[in-house]
Amino acid sequence: MTQMSGRRVLVTGASGLVALPVAAELAKDNEVHAVARWSNPAQRRILDAAGARTIAFDMAEEDLSPLPQSVDVVINYGVLGPNDPDVYNVNARAAGRLARRYRDCQAFVHGSTGSLYQYQGERPLREDDAYGLHSSTEAYAASKIAAEILLQHLSEDYAMPLTIVRIFSFYGPRGGGVTQRIDQVAKGLPVSVYPGVRNVHTPMYEDDYVEKTIAAAGIARVGGEIVNLGGTDAVTTQDYCRMAGELLGKEPIFVENSRAWPIWADTTKMERLLGPCKVSMREGVRRVVESSPDQRVTRNHVIGEPAKV
Repeated sequence: MTQMSGRRVLVTGASGLVALPVAAELAKDNEVHAVARWSNPAQRRILDAAGARTIAFDMAEEDLSPLPQSVDVVINYGVLGPNDPDVYNVNARAAGRLARRYRDCQAFVHGSTGSLYQYQGERPLREDDAYGLHSSTEAYAASKIAAEILLQHLSEDYAMPLTIVRIFSFYGPRGGGVTQRIDQVAKGLPVSVYPGVRNVHTPMYEDDYVEKTIAAAGIARVGGEIVNLGGTDAVTTQDYCRMAGELLGKEPIFVENSRAWPIWADTTKMERLLGPCKVSMREGVRRVVESSPDQRVTRNHVIGEPAKV
């Protein structure tokens, strides 16, 4: 299912960094229902023009009647950040409501996060590592742990094929943690890093996360297939900021004051099931540097990862 066509697809969080380009790509060959609150009309216009059927809906609502009665594939990227008082309702309970409504779907893809792992020190995180609460985003991590456990139970109860993708760091011209830091380098602003350790991350560029999100529907299984989504280039924050600095003619400034410890993905399983990434870190940085900040209709809205990661 790396190439999906002729399907009815529901995409939640469709105004976000991840889901917007996913919905736009799927709309080329599928009937896409793109769900979001649409607080920014520019986001809705992009998907309307792409041929998606946009639906204004708040995932905090319990009445799902505004949504289509049935679909073939659900891609659930709707999410709230750690400081929102409704974080548990939207990130966990709403996922359960969707699973109940679309229990007969062919695949349910749920966007989770790499920030739900217990800290393991300076090594990449594997899918079988223990749950934990990421520093500075504890409520967010807890809500995503709850969603995973709930969805795995419902997947077994409903015999609903499920894929849980644990997102680490996504970026592109539209925004993301890497893009935010490139903008800081461009403006001569200091970039925050975690003190005392290597700030290693596995960022994934937009082309790759769109492809792998769609492909994730093809590996869904009852009980849930869990897979990390991260770039296959493990790099430090300092490394990619210096890549950007070379292109911008700026020397990055770093301050060791971040509270969020560095996390990065073991992508062995992802590469086996979904394939390696196609856009290198250096190429992704170049594309962001050469893009216009005006393109970033979801700027600083990072799905699936803490904003500081």
